Amino acid sequence: MNVGTLLVFATILAGAMIASQGIINGRMAVHMGGPVQAALISFSVGWMVLLALNLALGHDLPVREAAAAAPWWAWLGGFMGAVVVTLAATAVPRIGVATYVSAFIAGQLTAAIFYDHFGILGQAVREITWPRLIGVIFMGLGVYLIRRF
Repeated sequence: MNVGTLLVFATILAGAMIASQGIINGRMAVHMGGPVQAALISFSVGWMVLLALNLALGHDLPVREAAAAAPWWAWLGGFMGAVVVTLAATAVPRIGVATYVSAFIAGQLTAAIFYDHFGILGQAVREITWPRLIGVIFMGLGVYLIRRF
């Protein structure tokens, strides 16, 4: 099995984890008093896991100077993660896992074809094609059908 195939399977597993993350964080929100508190717990646990993994792999801790040299938009990853986790804790209990995940994926696909087309944030340019656009349209239709029925 080549690395690309292994990464596809790992990504499918990660997608399954995203589906359960909304349920888990939604339940934590009930116990903690709200989705922001649940997201704080989630990121605290994540931070501890990443710190332990970093140390177990023998990596040095991030250096402030190196982090400061990153472009301003590189700092948005943590912000975006906080939004996603907080939204999952808020939305999943109200709209369900299937609607949340399908809408999430539709948003990812829509943004992704534009990131590819315009080479946003240094991505290689991969032009928008009709089949890609049709795929995004069908994804939007899928969100509608999942939410409606």
